[in-house]
Amino acid sequence: MSNERIDSAMAEQILQGDDTDPDILQSLGLELLAELKKMYKREDELLDALQVIKEDLETGIAQGNIPINATTGIDLTKIRNFANDASK
Repeated sequence: MSNERIDSAMAEQILQGDDTDPDILQSLGLELLAELKKMYKREDELLDALQVIKEDLETGIAQGNIPINATTGIDLTKIRNFANDASK
């Protein structure tokens, strides 16, 4: 996965310029669209991962395999609820 980012300051400057070449605007628009698609794809992957975490915790707690309150004081229901809320 590439961590390359669009220079947002440069993009803003180009978009606000009155004399910007239409080809440059089109190129920038396509680049922004490609970046947006990558972000949406990553968001979907993260939401799916949170859903799996929630389901695994629910199953483990329901079967008694995972104690709700571990000896370390971590409340797994809070983690499960967070994963549930964040995956919506």
